[in-house]
Amino acid sequence: MRVPCAVPWAVIATISAVLASACGTSSVALTDDEATIGTTPSTSSSSTTLSTTTTSTTSSTSLSTTTTSTPSSTTSTSSTSSTTTVAPVAPEGDLLRDEEGVPLNGQTDGILITNTGWIAPIIASTADGWQVWTPCGRTADLTEGRAVESSDFVIDPGHGGSSEPGAVGPGGLREADLNLQVALKIRDALVGSGYSVIMTRQTDVRVPIVTRGEIAQALDPIAFISVHFNAGTDEGSADPGTEMWHQIESSESKRLAGLMYEEVVATLDSHDIDWVSLSDAGAMSRPNRSGGDYYGVLRRPGPVTSVLAEFGYITNRAEEDLYSDPAIQQQLAAATLRAVDRLVETSDPGSGFTTDPIFRGYGPSGAGRTDDCVDPKLQ
Repeated sequence: MRVPCAVPWAVIATISAVLASACGTSSVALTDDEATIGTTPSTSSSSTTLSTTTTSTTSSTSLSTTTTSTPSSTTSTSSTSSTTTVAPVAPEGDLLRDEEGVPLNGQTDGILITNTGWIAPIIASTADGWQVWTPCGRTADLTEGRAVESSDFVIDPGHGGSSEPGAVGPGGLREADLNLQVALKIRDALVGSGYSVIMTRQTDVRVPIVTRGEIAQALDPIAFISVHFNAGTDEGSADPGTEMWHQIESSESKRLAGLMYEEVVATLDSHDIDWVSLSDAGAMSRPNRSGGDYYGVLRRPGPVTSVLAEFGYITNRAEEDLYSDPAIQQQLAAATLRAVDRLVETSDPGSGFTTDPIFRGYGPSGAGRTDDCVDPKLQ
């Protein structure tokens, strides 16, 4: 969650692909459980090698189960928005970037699930395959993989990798690990109810925020949900300190945040533990200096309905112990599914909205920097 970048192009994804959860990995090596949980059969499967062209350094990784397809004729470069008459021109072979060198979101259409299990937004189809946006925000030419045009939901386990653990509980539980555990269960709950899902990562790896946002834009889902647990207070409370952050300008984002707040707090309230909370806990928004969304995982997905879920405080010992329990993680997943069903099937407005949040400052969030990122092996 970091700083600004306007979205220059809107991505219009064709609703078609019905995806199972394990097809939505954005991590390099899958465990046996992750490779089979909540999946649906693919039409073809073979072990293949990708041909890549990229300027970044790659690291070796193990292969996951692969799915191969030929380039989709319906997957093409994204077009400019109706408010742009002439598309900016990027250096040949590169993405459009801002003044900080970070790629601009909104340049892709659909994603490629690589044979090593990573998610790569598609810039364009080529004669031999696809030009893609790599996990580190560079370009590569790939000849094998599975192209996916759309997904009902994108689930984003926040943080990840040794350099981005997130908050750490007093017992040593890393937020990045807890986020992933809960996100996998949310994925399974959604897939079990018939929704298609892509995850931005499925193992303990770092994916820059700019790429997480691009995955969402490339797939144009019903919603993008970023899963987190909080830190920053030890103020005792009778109620859970759940915070659901929504996009400032999106009524659907606000509604989903309110629905998730209702369902999650109702679930957590059934547990008698010592909660901690800030006084403004609820469903709310946070602006940056220019009045846009402060958090990168809300700003960078752009037009996609997005929610940043801070389920509770991992830095509170009682809550760390609670959230460590897989049964409680499953309860949070079930609560998220109920909120999603209500978003899709009803006009319920949600509740728990905080009209005057505590001022939390204007520090950087979601800058999406990729200059310290090393691309994984994509072949």
